[in-house]
Amino acid sequence: MDTTAWNTLLFALKWVFIGLIYVMLTLMMITVRREMSLRLKDGGNAGAVVPGRLRVINPGTDPKAHPGELVNLRLDTSLGADPENDVILGDQFISRRHARLRWDGITWWIEDLGSRNGTYVNGLQITPGTPKPAPSGARIFIGDMAFELVE
Repeated sequence: MDTTAWNTLLFALKWVFIGLIYVMLTLMMITVRREMSLRLKDGGNAGAVVPGRLRVINPGTDPKAHPGELVNLRLDTSLGADPENDVILGDQFISRRHARLRWDGITWWIEDLGSRNGTYVNGLQITPGTPKPAPSGARIFIGDMAFELVE
């Protein structure tokens, strides 16, 4: 074979190789899209299990809470006295929309939603509207109630 024939063959093989790469990328995109659509049909993260619960340490004046009781958390959990919250707390010193706990996949974040009596993590008051990390085992104080964040 002469040089021109080899150059033509290599040129053609290069484009076949590039074409195969595009075919593989397209198949991967189709697979990912199918997987995502299946997860969305199943409700996405709505029913996802997250590694966190609150253990009641001090129930304050909430007659429904008991020491040692575990409260399951969602990816985004609102806490307060309003019935629209995910976790309804009946303590007299808790605001209607008191605080929010969010799981980002690695860490829990707690945010005070402008409550009247504040939210404390391990004895330190957090600034309203500014999410702060809450590590596993953290003591969370809301009103007269005290919780421990457990996995």
